[in-house]
Amino acid sequence: MGYMTSPPALADIDGDGDIDGVLRRIKDGTGLTMSLSQNILTIGTSGGVVQYSDGVPSNSNGEDTDVNIDYTNGDIYRKVSGAWVLFETIPSIGRIGRFVAKYSGSTFTTGNFGLYSGKHYFHKASFPGCTTVANTETYLASIGYTIGTRLIFQQIDDQDNIAVYRVTDSTIYTDGDAGYESGTVGANHVGLVLTKESGGTFGNNQKFTINATIPLNFLFDSSGNATISADLTIKEIILTTAEGSTSNTSITTIDSWAVATYRSAKYEYHITDTGADPDEYQTGELMVIHDGTNAKHNSYGVIFTGTASLGTFSTDVSSGNCRLRFTAANTNAMAIKVARKAIKV
Repeated sequence: MGYMTSPPALADIDGDGDIDGVLRRIKDGTGLTMSLSQNILTIGTSGGVVQYSDGVPSNSNGEDTDVNIDYTNGDIYRKVSGAWVLFETIPSIGRIGRFVAKYSGSTFTTGNFGLYSGKHYFHKASFPGCTTVANTETYLASIGYTIGTRLIFQQIDDQDNIAVYRVTDSTIYTDGDAGYESGTVGANHVGLVLTKESGGTFGNNQKFTINATIPLNFLFDSSGNATISADLTIKEIILTTAEGSTSNTSITTIDSWAVATYRSAKYEYHITDTGADPDEYQTGELMVIHDGTNAKHNSYGVIFTGTASLGTFSTDVSSGNCRLRFTAANTNAMAIKVARKAIKV
């Protein structure tokens, strides 16, 4: 039994002319038929039919000699003596998250996508092996679709036209959901909330290869500045933020962290008192350390714009967490924001 080990071939698995995967290796003698043209490999089967599933196929489906492709991970099965037998895998289907769709503006038809009322609507047939909206939801979940996932669009007949969009709402909107425009879109699409980060534009009837990347909580603006919308860990250090508010003189917890994970922390903070006239502000820094039972801190560099400090900070250890707490000097509405750099135990 031989293997095809030439450079990766693009695979049109369902025979619709669109690229569904990348084959790096496939066994000969499995009953699959293959035709290769301009590095595009089309897969069929002799003596049976090709079908798709969103997991291991049920033995109650299909006939002997049929082939089943699990579109969530690329596993290929052949039915033998009434049972599905795994014999090959197309790695790219589940791992690189690639599909093809044509942009149709505000005309929502089979295999196309368009923009309406703040959402990009993709027809279910845009996604590999998907014949129902439920299939599409499963496929998107399998490629890790969530906030921070990026969809990279590259026009097939103009490869310089590339646009990068970032997922800003993890909801996959389907017919019946609040915010899904069924009256315009119909029932066979999924609505995705995408924010453009960079790149080209979509034109009517342009076909795009779309690659989904793993979620990264980095956002770059047009000047190359990066925004990180999550904690940043660098070896033994974590950088993060927290905030709180108060309108009384009771003690308020602003931030906390596990004493088993971090030994010490440095805080920079600012406080805004919106109840003063005019508003008053305070800034400063604190150093905090604990021994697992008790916490100590030192406050320094305190500056305030009014005639007196807006409040005081304290620290303690409670239920396995070191807490930064604030007591306001008056009952005005105050907002407290802190930036923490903590070092691991």
